[in-house]
Amino acid sequence: MPTPVRVPRNHGPRILTGYTLNGYELAYLENAKLRVAVNLSRGSHIPELVYKPRDLDLMFKPPQGHLHHTAFIPTAHDEKPYFDHHAGGWFECFPSGGPPVDYHGGRLGFHGELWGTPFVVARIEESADGCALTLIARTHRTPFEVLKTFKLTGDEAELTISERVTNLGAVDLDVLWGQHPTFGAPFVDEHAYVEAPAAKYLEAPDGKTFKPWPHGPLAEGDLRRVRAQESRSGKMVYLTGLDEGRARLVSPSHRLTFEMRWDAARFPYLWYYENAGQTGMPWFGRGYALALEPFTGAGWNQAEGKPTLTIPAGANVEAAFVARCVEL
Repeated sequence: MPTPVRVPRNHGPRILTGYTLNGYELAYLENAKLRVAVNLSRGSHIPELVYKPRDLDLMFKPPQGHLHHTAFIPTAHDEKPYFDHHAGGWFECFPSGGPPVDYHGGRLGFHGELWGTPFVVARIEESADGCALTLIARTHRTPFEVLKTFKLTGDEAELTISERVTNLGAVDLDVLWGQHPTFGAPFVDEHAYVEAPAAKYLEAPDGKTFKPWPHGPLAEGDLRRVRAQESRSGKMVYLTGLDEGRARLVSPSHRLTFEMRWDAARFPYLWYYENAGQTGMPWFGRGYALALEPFTGAGWNQAEGKPTLTIPAGANVEAAFVARCVEL
């Protein structure tokens, strides 16, 4: 049952509900600085994060658009179905991330289960001090309940995502958990660069040898620099040794920085993905995307049987992520 359209506030921090995009149900959080769309039907994914003073949407938009999952039937269900339905933007990986894994006698696909799980509205709060949208969901193949709150404070350009994940099962379960904000043009261009207080990184697909951040192979040089889409290049590295949970994507072209903070003790890895017009699947040179992803482990840890976070039976864990837009 779709959420009824509420009588919206027309000033100050506010929540707008009852809207759809290509068959998906959406809610919006908005104040004087930010407009944030949340896809309730699909994993509480954020397809739109607009910094209003610049009229700039920071999120990546895939070439095929934000299609409903019923608009296409995958030709092979075991090969990364996430990419068949990639909606860009900011999504969440849980209880696995990276490659498909065997999970306690079952199979979880690429980037886990939560990204395709529908949420329902549990609570809405609005005042002059801010607004908050609380959602709840239960995963299907695994026994988890996720309570998730999106919050804007006053008229600040700051979004806080707070979560509580509960293991409803009768056994302790290991998870690989991460946030996956994916940025795109025009915010991302060849003048942009990444900042993170990391000491070292692992490079996919090797994943065995730590290298000092931010020095890449001779052909790449400084890994902080973002390459042009015409470079037809990309990278996937896993930063760690973080002094604190913090990452920044700086756009000199738009005089704007996206900054995110989190608990580095629980999320000690920052996955750094770049697709600067790579010619293979899924976009064959049409994609231009960059993701900065706080995670509890590296991409192959779970597949190799290395626990990254254990949630005991009946217990819960909490996490919070704070994202800000800061003008240069």
